[in-house]
Amino acid sequence: MALPVLNAKTFEVKQPSTGDKLRLRPFLVAEEKILLQVSDGTPAEMSEATKQILKQCVQDNPDFDPDKIPSFDIEYLFLRLRAESVGAKVTLNLPHKDECERTEFQIDLTHVKVEFDENHSSKIMLDKNVGVMMRYPSVDVLSEIAEMEEETEQSFSLMGKCIEHVFTADGEMHAFDQATDKEKQEFLDSMSTEQFAKVQDFFVTMPTLKYIAKVKKCVTCGQPFEYEITGLANFF
Repeated sequence: MALPVLNAKTFEVKQPSTGDKLRLRPFLVAEEKILLQVSDGTPAEMSEATKQILKQCVQDNPDFDPDKIPSFDIEYLFLRLRAESVGAKVTLNLPHKDECERTEFQIDLTHVKVEFDENHSSKIMLDKNVGVMMRYPSVDVLSEIAEMEEETEQSFSLMGKCIEHVFTADGEMHAFDQATDKEKQEFLDSMSTEQFAKVQDFFVTMPTLKYIAKVKKCVTCGQPFEYEITGLANFF
């Protein structure tokens, strides 16, 4: 006789970028094993593990594809998954002034949200005739960028991977992915400093997993302070 299968509880979470409701189950021992295997892994290995766990934990949605959703969706969904699986309370040691020791602060992960900038736009006009449509980076793209050593290389690579279309004022539309590597590089190199900054601003203002910790008393100087926490890794 086969052993009985244990049924895990499920919970609902809204996907930040779309508002769609997803039903997930908490981590099981199988997912805990995956996390342990990559605890000291590379960014790429952590990215693959995060996607694999989400795919296994999202229920009744065969179309869910973690490769096709923005990185901030992945981070938020994983954070909520962690809160339901291990516990919502996390204690961090937050810095204040250089001369101060870090202060312990407890965060409830269910209060962490993805913040949206009202001035953010995926459509960017580079001049009066040419513009670009941007797409959000996936976790794979971000992990690939993180392994690059030079900041300039990171910026150009991230930009090249996130331009979806180049369009003109008279209606022409060009899929950036269909251009050759040489054409892509020539397009990026042809931007002025101001145009390049416009595209960089897309990444600066894109939705971000964020929490403002309001610490009542620094353990060293006794003063209250605030500390901004962003990005999935910084919540653990």
